[in-house]
Amino acid sequence: MAKRNSAAEFSSLVATDYEEPEQTVATYGERGNQTVVRKSNELIQNAMYNLTLSQQKLMLHIFAMIKPSDTELPRYEMSIYEFLKLCGVDPHNGSMYNQVKKNISEIANTPVQWIRIEGTQKITMFRWINESTIDKGTGKITLTLSPLLKPHLIQLKEFYTTMDVTYIMLMKSQYSVRIYELCKSYQNLYLKNKEAGKPLVWDIDNLRKQVDCSATNWAHIRRTVLDKAKSEINGHTDILFDYAVYKKAKSKVIEISVQIEPVEQKEAAQNLTDITSMISKRKKRKGKLYDDSDANDSSVLSFGYVSSPETTIPYSFGQKPAELKEEILVRAEMNLLKKELSISELEAVNVIIDTMANMAGKARGKNTLIDGGDQQFFEAMNEIIFECKGLHKWFAGIAGRYVKTVIPTAKTKASPVLYLWKSILDDMGNYRLYTSCMDKDDDHYNEDVVEAHFVEAEEDEAVADMLVPKDADTKKSMAQALQRFIDEKELEEKLTAGQKEAYEDILHLATYFCRRNVKSKDEGMMEGKANMQFLNSLNKCIAKYGSLTPLFETLSVIYDYDTYWKKVNRNDKIRNPKLLFQSEIEQSLLMPFSVVENQKARTQTSTKKETGTDWLSMFD
Repeated sequence: MAKRNSAAEFSSLVATDYEEPEQTVATYGERGNQTVVRKSNELIQNAMYNLTLSQQKLMLHIFAMIKPSDTELPRYEMSIYEFLKLCGVDPHNGSMYNQVKKNISEIANTPVQWIRIEGTQKITMFRWINESTIDKGTGKITLTLSPLLKPHLIQLKEFYTTMDVTYIMLMKSQYSVRIYELCKSYQNLYLKNKEAGKPLVWDIDNLRKQVDCSATNWAHIRRTVLDKAKSEINGHTDILFDYAVYKKAKSKVIEISVQIEPVEQKEAAQNLTDITSMISKRKKRKGKLYDDSDANDSSVLSFGYVSSPETTIPYSFGQKPAELKEEILVRAEMNLLKKELSISELEAVNVIIDTMANMAGKARGKNTLIDGGDQQFFEAMNEIIFECKGLHKWFAGIAGRYVKTVIPTAKTKASPVLYLWKSILDDMGNYRLYTSCMDKDDDHYNEDVVEAHFVEAEEDEAVADMLVPKDADTKKSMAQALQRFIDEKELEEKLTAGQKEAYEDILHLATYFCRRNVKSKDEGMMEGKANMQFLNSLNKCIAKYGSLTPLFETLSVIYDYDTYWKKVNRNDKIRNPKLLFQSEIEQSLLMPFSVVENQKARTQTSTKKETGTDWLSMFD
């Protein structure tokens, strides 16, 4: 019988056989200015996880601190001050240790899953951070990544992606960061397929998992994920990204073909320079999340968003009403509103802001919460901020109506806050009504906008007969496609001579806008020669009314040439009547429901006034 080892001998054998290699120490001071990330394609393409935008950027910066010569995952050491700056948190506040603990905890508790072991049905699940230590005495923080990440980050020889993290620094969407990573990992395959005359195809359901998007509606995925990523990638990175519908099951989009073209090396280098310059300017901008005392340290990169009028607000602020209110106040530019609005209108704005802050993080019915924030609310609000460079114009546009009608009506309701909330969501969805670029003093804009409950139908994918990008191949084909949905015999019977003249020009402008490609303004909206922003808007109108006849009839009546041009030409403040007309038609085509329903409401209002009935009762 073999002699049994003693406990001491066994312990000695284990220590000898399993002695861990000495771990490299990566300090922020030594490696903090490295920006090149190397990740396996498997980690990029198959890993499913849910990190916020700032957390994604933080992890990419940590990965960038790995050197190609490293043989083991390093142990990361940095000061708490450096860590907080990377997280976009004020390192000078009184609760810095709580902030560190919170950020590390959120990242450490985010599971990573679906790393498939090739040739098997096995799925690996792990967490980014394996171990962390916070030393209050020395002010140091130590992080150790999960050892399961080693084959995906260390000594990569094949099937890996190299990218410069600087390109994603100014991205405002968490989806844009993931789409950029995916594009970089698939770029070689795309170029190989292109040479062979084959497309690179992405499955939509798989893409939703890869970018952690819960939406299943194609219109939402296209607008929020793909179009947003396209606008943030193209012209700002080292690649050009585009996509097109490749395969449908009935009317549901299930696959897209993608293009991932490299840009010229000189242009890519210039984009890096522009981003670095922008980051430097942001550090000096008033209202930033932290006061960088090391402003001359070029190795310090800000991963947090900048609190200023034109920047969007993360979903996570839905959980922090007081902080969300402060952010909305910044976007509203209250110092300007105080000069422009009356006391009662300012009070109405404060009521609106309080309602927005208190309701943005509450779960109601089927609304979706992302990072604790109402998805519908934050996307609508951030679209206004993105398109209008803040919320100032929107608040200025709605203040008067809330004083006169919305708030007084809310007071009569059983649930006044819910009524206000619904009104705010509707008005954000129809923000173009209240953010017109024309001077508010123009007589043409002094008419009251009648409140109506606009119900914008989601794109009905079951409707087969719709406007499609191919319709925009030529001006003639686009005009014919529009006329397909207009009952011109009905218009011939209803319209006056002046209204018929207006109809001809409105149809001409609609054809133009459906094909318009103005650089920067229409960036990310083109599919072939079609401007999808206008096609999608008109398709919603077709889905709701069954045709475009109600829209074109309404526009022809509003812009009746027998009355419209006389009124415009008498107004000395309007210097370019044709440009005004074109601008108004553009806004109307983008918001067809508001045009049709407001005209209906005006007609009903006139009728109610004649009979002595309060028009507000129509909407109770």
